[in-house]
Amino acid sequence: MKRSSEKHSIENAFVLVLFAVFAVAVVAVLALGANRYKSLVERDNESYNERIITSYVSAQIRNNDMQNAVMIGGFSSPEAADGVDTLHLFEEIEGIRFDLRIYYYKGKIYELFSSVEAEMEPQDGIPVMDAQGLSFEKKGNIVHIVSKDSEGRTSEATVGLRCGEREVAS
Repeated sequence: MKRSSEKHSIENAFVLVLFAVFAVAVVAVLALGANRYKSLVERDNESYNERIITSYVSAQIRNNDMQNAVMIGGFSSPEAADGVDTLHLFEEIEGIRFDLRIYYYKGKIYELFSSVEAEMEPQDGIPVMDAQGLSFEKKGNIVHIVSKDSEGRTSEATVGLRCGEREVAS
């Protein structure tokens, strides 16, 4: 009888060791999977944060793509050179011409929607997001956007105007 109980003890010990090895393997696979998932989420968040500014500005340009509606210049007007690089998106509502300004000022991207006649200052805008820079360049029907996010990563985008301009960029 002793032999069968010793045999059962060895079998039980073997099963217990096998179960422990399996449990350790499962925990190791889960830990590796969790670390991989965390690194993928971090990479996706960095990529999103890097492109969010140019994506936001590009979407605003596309939403306001009308004849003579997209201009670049200083804050006070597209013709002014006042040191605040500003994207002006014009639209007319009930006979009144409005200007949506998107610009970088003191560490933030701002948006300001007002009538063309209203005298506004850069600090009057609504901060949209933190950043380190934003600049625009327009050649013909092409608007080039360069942004620097709050972490210092640079992102660029180019938007082609479809409705607004007849001249093609060279």
